[in-house]
Amino acid sequence: MSTKALDRGRAALRVRLLALALFIAWSGATSAEPLRVLGLPVEDPVTRSTVERPTLVRALAPVEFTATHQMTEWLLDRPPLAATLARHLHPPLERYSIVSRGPGQYEVDDQGALRGELRLVGQASDRRIYICHGEFRSLRNLLAFSGSMVFTLEYRQRREGKDPQMEVSPQIYVRLDNPFIHGVVRALRPLLSGVIDRRAAGLTAATQIVTDRITRDPAGLYQEMGTWADVTADEREEFRIAFLATGSLR
Repeated sequence: MSTKALDRGRAALRVRLLALALFIAWSGATSAEPLRVLGLPVEDPVTRSTVERPTLVRALAPVEFTATHQMTEWLLDRPPLAATLARHLHPPLERYSIVSRGPGQYEVDDQGALRGELRLVGQASDRRIYICHGEFRSLRNLLAFSGSMVFTLEYRQRREGKDPQMEVSPQIYVRLDNPFIHGVVRALRPLLSGVIDRRAAGLTAATQIVTDRITRDPAGLYQEMGTWADVTADEREEFRIAFLATGSLR
């Protein structure tokens, strides 16, 4: 066999091997299973990168509060109104606001401590998955990060009847944008965990106060909401139908 024929044979072999490698890579990519979180398929790429390559993962202690499953779902379906109720009934959260930007999309602002876009990326009758991408600040702005945070909620009715009780189990995945942070994550983990715990404690207290008030005094809360400039007439009417009308969610 001539040298030219041998070279052509080798070149053809390299082409076949390259095509085979590309086919295998393509087959693997197309057959990869979708990400599942809490048993739910999640296709959002930012959520996937946050869950699969997190800077920090933290499972928070279960939270118990007075509510029915229907009330819990009602509040989760209305983050802006839930945040408004929390601000008025739990003053430490008075800076916290959520504004709707479309179905399942919200803008979150804690006057600098947290600012970003919140999206619902998965849900079932007892589970929800959210992602927030934006800026996080702490310790009087000495620490400032940008990144994404996925938080999941699993909730169940622990007790029904006159004094209903719900339990929610949250878990958080945090991925910071700065690649340098990943190299010192062990040193930062206690600090980040402390920030998360403090914020979680504030939201837990607000949840317990809001749901307890709705359960025990919906009529009084409805009248009080009429004096709040940041509650619309439509939101107040939704509240009345949900918690004061016959067959309400209480």
